[in-house]
Amino acid sequence: MVHSVKKGNKALFGALVASVLVISGCGGTADTAEEGATGGTAEDPVVIQYLHRLPDGEGMTLVKESFERFNAEHPGIRVEATKFDGQADESYAKIHQSVVAGDGLCLAQVSYDAIGSSFIAGDLMDVTDYADQYTGNYAEGPMTQMTVGGAVVGLPQDTGPLIYMYDTAAFDELGIEVPTTWDEFYEAAKIAREDGKYIGTFQTDEVKALMSGQAAAAGSTWFEGTEDGWEVSLDDEATAQVAEVYQKLIDEDLIKIVGRWDTAFTDALVGGEIIGTVGAGWEPAFFLGDFEQEETSWEVAHLPAFDPANPSTGPDGGSGVAVVKGCEHPEEAMLVADWYNTQVPDLVSQGLVVAATTEEPETPENIKQLWNGQDVYSVLAEANDRMNPDFAFGPTWPAVGAVLNETGATVSKDGTTMAELFEAGQDAAVSSLEDAGLPVVE
Repeated sequence: MVHSVKKGNKALFGALVASVLVISGCGGTADTAEEGATGGTAEDPVVIQYLHRLPDGEGMTLVKESFERFNAEHPGIRVEATKFDGQADESYAKIHQSVVAGDGLCLAQVSYDAIGSSFIAGDLMDVTDYADQYTGNYAEGPMTQMTVGGAVVGLPQDTGPLIYMYDTAAFDELGIEVPTTWDEFYEAAKIAREDGKYIGTFQTDEVKALMSGQAAAAGSTWFEGTEDGWEVSLDDEATAQVAEVYQKLIDEDLIKIVGRWDTAFTDALVGGEIIGTVGAGWEPAFFLGDFEQEETSWEVAHLPAFDPANPSTGPDGGSGVAVVKGCEHPEEAMLVADWYNTQVPDLVSQGLVVAATTEEPETPENIKQLWNGQDVYSVLAEANDRMNPDFAFGPTWPAVGAVLNETGATVSKDGTTMAELFEAGQDAAVSSLEDAGLPVVE
């Protein structure tokens, strides 16, 4: 499906490509997928090298096991999958080195928030010509994340839609229900605080992910391509609504300000002070591990809505399988990416919230048991469908995200305000695009 951003970005694509060429210091035209690649033979197959960062842990369907099936079913194509054990940023450096060396890497796992910057760095290929036959296999929001400057660069694999997690027993004890709107959240939070509990958090070390996701949920489109350049909207009305909601909760001490990966978070969770929080869709796979129990009364719900008539959510994490610049067989690479990204049971076993809509994911029994018997993955699949399809990360997102995290760490009742946080993000977005030589619409 073509979204409004994609339509706008189509117009911007020429300018973006020109900027890419200036930045990368190379001449000629941008790489585009060429037609005609149809695979090899059993004796001389096309080889697709794939670099991934999936866990491949005990009890999971290993990536190599999945591709043993693929290779058996597709004798003209042989996939050689390699696990990268470092951090995500380190993998992008590896991808760039492969592009420079021309070592034949064709597919790579790239997080959504790095798609734009990797494309601008000249490391990803425009495979729009091969995308249409596959886009219907994925939720609309995740598919948007694999598009930059009007160019589809691969296919989405997993997602992290913002969701709400809460302790049903604690809520029942307080006589409150899971909030479906932020107005309901505010009222429930006041009741919880009277009992010394929090039903929400402001996570100082996850600001860029959580606040961008919340802005998307409120209906914002932070980066949008136009004929004249990039429109940057961290100062729009939807984002201001997010700032207003959170500032009120912070000012009245109705949400706990704490680092998500700080021991203080764990202590407050296990100790029963935190009885609810917004988190990413990938968190249910491990969120309750700190309790060291096989069963709990916690459940997953949809994110409270900013607009009750249009309940929505936004992305926090997730990644896709992108085609690397210089790949000699992009058509086969896209076929491989689609095949693997639609192996739902395999990917669920890896702990992923799949972007594919071709099959209903089944909640593993251990997770179902842990989450009060709930079919968690069905809620996550619904959350995928609620993701804002017009929200994508800009090509200089790493610089913007760094400012949001740095500024967000100082947010408090008497410290930096939420409005000041987003103002800093807006300034960083504009300046980073200009510094990269990309046009910005004022």
